[in-house]
Amino acid sequence: MPTGLGRRASELGEREDFEEYVMNGRPSERKRSISLPAAATQAARWRAANLAEAEAEEEAKRPALERISPELLSSVFSYASRADVLSLAQVSKSFSLPALKALYADLDLRTDDDERIEQCIASLASRRPVASYVRSFACRALPPPEGGTMSLSTVTFAIALTNMDQLQSLTLPHFDLRILCHTTFPLRHLTLLCKNITPEDFHALFTWLGRHPSLVSLSLPSLVLPSLPPSVHPLTPVDSSGVPSRPHTPRTPDTPSHDSDAPSHVSSSPFPPTVVPSLRRFDGPVSIAAALVPGRPVERVQLPIQHTLYDGLRPSALMSALATARDTLRTLVIKPASTKIDQRTLERVVMSAGAELGDFIETLEVHWVLDDEILYKLIVGVLARFRNLHTLCMLRDSPPPHPTSPLLEFPLPPASPPLSAATAAANRRTSVSSYSSAFLSVRGVGSGPPSARSSTGTGTGSDTPFPRVHERAHLALWSKTCPALRNVLFLSGAEWGIYPNPTAGGQPQFEFVGYAAQ
Repeated sequence: MPTGLGRRASELGEREDFEEYVMNGRPSERKRSISLPAAATQAARWRAANLAEAEAEEEAKRPALERISPELLSSVFSYASRADVLSLAQVSKSFSLPALKALYADLDLRTDDDERIEQCIASLASRRPVASYVRSFACRALPPPEGGTMSLSTVTFAIALTNMDQLQSLTLPHFDLRILCHTTFPLRHLTLLCKNITPEDFHALFTWLGRHPSLVSLSLPSLVLPSLPPSVHPLTPVDSSGVPSRPHTPRTPDTPSHDSDAPSHVSSSPFPPTVVPSLRRFDGPVSIAAALVPGRPVERVQLPIQHTLYDGLRPSALMSALATARDTLRTLVIKPASTKIDQRTLERVVMSAGAELGDFIETLEVHWVLDDEILYKLIVGVLARFRNLHTLCMLRDSPPPHPTSPLLEFPLPPASPPLSAATAAANRRTSVSSYSSAFLSVRGVGSGPPSARSSTGTGTGSDTPFPRVHERAHLALWSKTCPALRNVLFLSGAEWGIYPNPTAGGQPQFEFVGYAAQ
């Protein structure tokens, strides 16, 4: 500290006090100084408070419609028709952007003509901000190749898809690497509607899927693929030196495993773990399902049965591969591809599913193409293997075959008018719920306690017939075989709920919900 500095400062302080005493006749308290950083902080706070107050006043002066957030408007507009959304886009400037987002969020061009599709693709290729609004895209045709070179329409289509940098759901007639090779969108759902695929395209498809780790749903509903093509082997990973590792030969369905432990389908899978590691729903050929499901958190699998036992189908090996996802797999859908699938094949598939997956499957959906009673007898024999089954859904995608002889085992309901509420409740011990839209999750319906439902004792409407008598008889037998069963959808479309009834000696209560829309 320099000499004399403290004394000079004290002298200046005493002089200030003396001058204040002379002017006012009394000494005053010495003013405290404020440091520069503290003053700057306080000034910044004052400016921020004044700015916020000014913005609040300005916001209050705006019309009520303009104060609604664009995200909320876009969500509301998404429930309107496309014609109404186009009209809303012309109402005001505040409606224009939310209407465009709602208009382009779900873009399905499968029902439009070629001229409109071409105009839409050209617009998306030239207007990238608009293409970024697209979240779901579907089309029925892709530009065909022309002499081995990329045509102008192909380039335009590729640019349009590349501009959709926020696309999450994609539906295409087939896979085309020329169009998808430069895309960067965070894809979550992919559907390919092709019936056939070349080995080169198959290899390119799963190589391209390796760039989409967020994919959760893969659907190949029409693809016919008895076995994996040989070109799948290049999908095996390479080591650090760049030399491909020894390819794993996929175990064919009829080849038993000789490992001492449980069969490791993950190690024998031709798909490396980096391909769709987050896959949760798969719909496709059994050959891909057996190789792709192991090692992934799959929750729902739909299997189109396209071949019979005589063609090489091995249901036991297939279900054994699916059993490796026992920690996550809860829904299994079995769907014959045509009426040519014989009864023995379908019985083996369902029985193998019960033997391998019965410990953890909670929802079983069976699409049927044969006579109704054949499926009901099959369910009686296999239902005991599904120990945790909650929902049984039986659907018919095609008209039932003409019976060789009339079924006289169970009578049909009388043609007389419906009984009264009290008589129906006393005779059948069933009640009708008014919430058939929330019964089965697989058909847009879910379950709930009987106390939350309104019962009338008659059909869901004056024109709704009573369920057939034999359906309740099946429920009584199935509920004893599988105590965990709670929801059933019959081939007739009748929806039933099964609920424990402690007051009736432990006998379950059956509740007829209604008829599901087919």
